[in-house]
Amino acid sequence: MVDQTPGTVVLTGGTSGIGAAAAQRIATAARRLIVHGPQPHSAVLPLLDELRNAGRAEVVYAPADFDRLDDVVALARQVANLTDQVDVLINNAGRPGAESRQRSADGYEATLQTNYLAAVLLTERLLPLIPETGRVVHVSSATHLSAHLDLDDLQFERGYQPAAAYARSKLALVAHAVRQSRHYRPGIVSVHPGVVETRLLHAMFAVQGENAAYGAANVIHAAQDPSVPSGAYLDEKRVAEPAGQVRKASFRDHLHQRTMALLGPWLDDSSARPDPA
Repeated sequence: MVDQTPGTVVLTGGTSGIGAAAAQRIATAARRLIVHGPQPHSAVLPLLDELRNAGRAEVVYAPADFDRLDDVVALARQVANLTDQVDVLINNAGRPGAESRQRSADGYEATLQTNYLAAVLLTERLLPLIPETGRVVHVSSATHLSAHLDLDDLQFERGYQPAAAYARSKLALVAHAVRQSRHYRPGIVSVHPGVVETRLLHAMFAVQGENAAYGAANVIHAAQDPSVPSGAYLDEKRVAEPAGQVRKASFRDHLHQRTMALLGPWLDDSSARPDPA
């Protein structure tokens, strides 16, 4: 991607929607594509055959349920067993905000966990494998521009709303990219892929959108264009200003501190897992 001929690309949420469309394009260019999805291997065999026939890439499927952070750790271990270098990590897996507030298997608000905590955890676990020339892409959403994330209520226990839960999780992703771009390499960016016809879109919004290939092209651009600066938020293919809250260093730092506290047991293999709250 970044070097135009990547060795290994890890793509989460690659079995449907924008992710599946992106996988089709990546399979024609990368040497290895590790596709993540929540389904068992048997359920995605037709897609895997299609990807393997699409191009040169060695295609490996890695199932994981992001409702369980242990699964994210297992996914990172599987990737590490397959390769000693990840050239591009695309954190595309996502879920809509549930109609009523739900908790994950780990006790966290489910939308925040799937869309944000799992992406951050996977990034942190894979970071030793990503070279300075590599890139991390967080697939976010323009909905983050209208969100406000209360750091004293990360779990959205007060005034829960489905669309707001989704937007808050995407705001957190953008903030993570901006902060971490100042603290480590490789390059890390976030991207709004456009308003795209997916099940996720229709689960929350009564609008029409572009086809999945359109969104995939914007995600691929974020992954491969060397002119995109680390920390950038892309509105489709254009570098744009993120939400005002994201632009505050104090907010980014405090969010990071609280995120690391939530993820601590899964960042340190020696720690015991907490009981769900």
